[in-house]
Amino acid sequence: MNRSPTVHRRRLGTELRRMREAAQRTHREVAAYLDCSQGKISQIELGRVPVRAADVRLMSEFYGAAAEQLAELLELAEASQQRGWWQEYPGAARRSGFDTYLGLETAASAVSVFGADPLPELLQTAEYHTALLNSSRSGLSSSEISDRLAVTAIRQRRLRGQGALELWAVLDEAALRRRVGGPRLMRRQLEHLVLMSYRRNVTLRVLPFDAGPHPLMGEHVTVFSFRDEAEQQVVHVGDSTNSRFLEREGDTDPYLAAFRRVCSLALDPKRSTMLISSIADERPWYSSCNPARGRVVTRTPR
Repeated sequence: MNRSPTVHRRRLGTELRRMREAAQRTHREVAAYLDCSQGKISQIELGRVPVRAADVRLMSEFYGAAAEQLAELLELAEASQQRGWWQEYPGAARRSGFDTYLGLETAASAVSVFGADPLPELLQTAEYHTALLNSSRSGLSSSEISDRLAVTAIRQRRLRGQGALELWAVLDEAALRRRVGGPRLMRRQLEHLVLMSYRRNVTLRVLPFDAGPHPLMGEHVTVFSFRDEAEQQVVHVGDSTNSRFLEREGDTDPYLAAFRRVCSLALDPKRSTMLISSIADERPWYSSCNPARGRVVTRTPR
């Protein structure tokens, strides 16, 4: 689960960009030297693609890199060629930017998410996720659905055990009230959220309807943070069809500020859990269900 070539690509790209800027070379000059497009140089520096050793040698030569520095870059280039664990599930890779997203999530020590609808995949039950996949406009095949469910289940394992991923999720009240599947399915999903809120590494906050307008309306935002403080936070903005990854401070700062603003408008974790529980109790509970089941039990998280 710790295989993430994305982090090696990012580090390599960052070093190559620093070297280019120190050598006062432009993308156009480097592209001409390598006989490739400027877009390729940009993608390499952003850590979007694996990098061939031959390209690293040529770029290092053009920048006047020392032999020791070249050796380190070649190690990163070799690591960037590795396959991510998710590539064993080809049916899960059709979404735009999903390969990069999973690579960043795998390498991250903390993830912060906000989106109006649906609930974040890291918090979805298998049946909730299946209902969403079956309603997809993409017309997914059974094998694609199976692959996506498998990938999501593996991702969710990072929320458990030693070195668990820190998850901060701001849930829009709309996502809690939108019925996905039948009422029993939705109730079980909401119960699952209550249970997840008890985990030390999971913080859930609900943005209620009466919070009014906020700076992330209509946005789906994920912030990836890394254990190494030298690693710049990465902000992902997008959904299943559009995907942008922002890394430079000038691009990420507005979104980080907006996320903090949304958090300030959201309910605190205790009141959020209570609201999730109360919404679950609003759902119709048919006689075919176990009559011994009462209200969702809530307690103060942590």
